[in-house]
Amino acid sequence: MFGELIAKLDQPAVAAAVLATLDPVVMVEVTRRASVASMTVTDFVAGAVHEFIERGNDDQWFQLLTVLRKSDDPGLAAVQTILTWASTDS
Repeated sequence: MFGELIAKLDQPAVAAAVLATLDPVVMVEVTRRASVASMTVTDFVAGAVHEFIERGNDDQWFQLLTVLRKSDDPGLAAVQTILTWASTDS
């Protein structure tokens, strides 16, 4: 589930596995943003998800809950959605 996955996102193998499931454009942008921030991709992935959990607004949470309800793998779908938002956020 979502909680179990986010608890492990600071592990490079877990972050890499999640990145491998992303749209290639999103994966490249996440990698680029990590580099610009002088962070490892693992730290960026974990940080983006934790940032959303702490600061996501009500509309974003509602959208995320909709994604969770429609997914066979809600935890992965949530992280994919958050990373997609993080890679398109200005």
